[in-house]
Amino acid sequence: MPPAPNRGHRPLRVGAPCRRSDDTHHHGSAMVQLSDVLKAIGPNASIVFAAWIFMGFLQQRYDAALNRYQQAVGDYRSKGHEAGRADNLKAQVLAYRHRCRLMSRASLLGLVAAILLIGSLIFGALDVIVPRSAAVTVCGIVTAIGGFVTVIVAATIVIAEGRIVVRQIDDELRDVPNLADKAGGGAGKDVGNGI
Repeated sequence: MPPAPNRGHRPLRVGAPCRRSDDTHHHGSAMVQLSDVLKAIGPNASIVFAAWIFMGFLQQRYDAALNRYQQAVGDYRSKGHEAGRADNLKAQVLAYRHRCRLMSRASLLGLVAAILLIGSLIFGALDVIVPRSAAVTVCGIVTAIGGFVTVIVAATIVIAEGRIVVRQIDDELRDVPNLADKAGGGAGKDVGNGI
């Protein structure tokens, strides 16, 4: 009569490889998810870099306007100017003040845009990890569109600030009639009237 099978050891021999196979499959699945996440956010990371570069551009324009504003205020406080030059300096100070305010808002919007675009990348990664999640999808769409719209608004403010710069270039010659007549192109107009 054949010996009875050892039921206490046989399940262990059969089951152990299955558990190792399950563990291997689990780790392989985790690696696939990581690669999917990297593929999802990798190509779009350039958008975030562009947003940060744009924000740096805005900050540079703000710093330049602020430094020139401080110089103009110091020049105006020094007194000793002729009436025409004093009026010109006053208009310049007000124009630089307006430029500083515009660029401050544009810089803030640029920072918000960068944050929103980074958020859209995060939601894109979450969409791979937690697929078919309506909340993640909606949040990703909102942050992406919000970031792009904010960039457009900030760029529009820069355009408005650039128009002030053009008027300031002409207004610099307002108290120098000889140069103003030769320059033409609107030189001599009061910059304060167009702000």
